Amino acid sequence: MKFLLGVDGGGTKTIVSIANEFGEITGLSKTDSVDILNVPPEEVKNKIKKAIDESLSQAKIKIEDISFSCFGMSTFGDVPGTERKIEMMVEEILPKSMVVNDVRVALEGALPKSPGMILLAGTGSMAMAKDKEERIFRVDGWGEYVGDLGSGYFIGRMILQRSFEEYDGRREESSLLKMVKDFANVSDLREILTRCKGFNVRTYIASFSKIACLAATNGIYSASDVISIAVEELKRSVKALLNKLDFEPVPLAYAGGLFNCEYFKNEFMSVMKKVQGIEMVEPEFPPYIGSLLMAAKNILSQSEFLSFYNGLHKNDKELLTI
Repeated sequence: MKFLLGVDGGGTKTIVSIANEFGEITGLSKTDSVDILNVPPEEVKNKIKKAIDESLSQAKIKIEDISFSCFGMSTFGDVPGTERKIEMMVEEILPKSMVVNDVRVALEGALPKSPGMILLAGTGSMAMAKDKEERIFRVDGWGEYVGDLGSGYFIGRMILQRSFEEYDGRREESSLLKMVKDFANVSDLREILTRCKGFNVRTYIASFSKIACLAATNGIYSASDVISIAVEELKRSVKALLNKLDFEPVPLAYAGGLFNCEYFKNEFMSVMKKVQGIEMVEPEFPPYIGSLLMAAKNILSQSEFLSFYNGLHKNDKELLTI
C-alpha cells in the first residue's frame, strides 16, 4: 500500500494530511503558522514534526511507510535564499519529498484538472495561475512590508490605524474603537503596541481582520471602507495576472481565511464578477488536498492517479471543507 503525505503550511494555520493510494484520508492534524520569516526555524521544524507524528498515529503507520510527500510552505520562492533553508529542513523530516509555495498547493486543490487561477487571501495574499502547459505565474505574495495587498494583514493593519486615528481625534470616533479594544482585551488602546514586536506579529495584526468583518457587517463605515479597499487591491492582482495568460475565460477560484467572512466574500464576488476575462468557480478541493494531489502525481501512474483522484471525492464532506 502506498501512502502520500501533504503539508499545507500557511501564515496562520498548517494542515498535515495522509492518504492511501486509493484517495482515502487516513490522517489529519493541524498546527499554527510555519512562516519561516516570522517564526524561528527550529520552532517551525518542531511544529511540523509534531503534526506529522499525530497524522501518522491516526493513520496507524510509520514515517517509513510514506511513499512521497509534498510540502506547500509559506514564503517558499518569495525571498531568494529561503528556498534552500526550507528544503534542507524538509529533507531532515522526510527525504522523499518536494517543496512548493503554499499557494501552489491551493491552486492544485482548487483546479486539479484544468488551467486557471486562484486568489488566496489569508494572512497574506497572492494570485497564482497555471496555463494549459502547466506553466506557473504569480502576482504579489511579497510579504507584509512591500506586498500582500488586500490580505488579512493588510486589513488588520488598516483597522488598527483607523482605531488609533479615532483615539487621536484625527477621525470621528465610532464603535470600532471599543470593538478593537475588546478584541485585544486591553483597557488602553496603546497596550496593543506591546504586542506588535517580535515573532508572530504578522499573525497578530492579521487577526484584527476579524474585527473588520464584524464591524462591516454591523454597518460601521470605516470598517466596510477598509474591506472595499482590500477587495480593490485583490482585483488589481487578478487583472495583472490575467495579462500574463493567453487564454480566456480564465477560471478563478479562491481560498484563504478571509473568505470565512460572508461580508468580505460577498464584496469580493460582487467586484470580481465585473472583471472581464474570468469565470468565478468554486474550489474543487481545499488547499491541503492540493498537497496530496501533487505528491500523488509524482509517484502514481496515470490510472493510479485517476483512482486516487476519484477516491478523494468519496471522503466525508467534513474533511473536504476544512
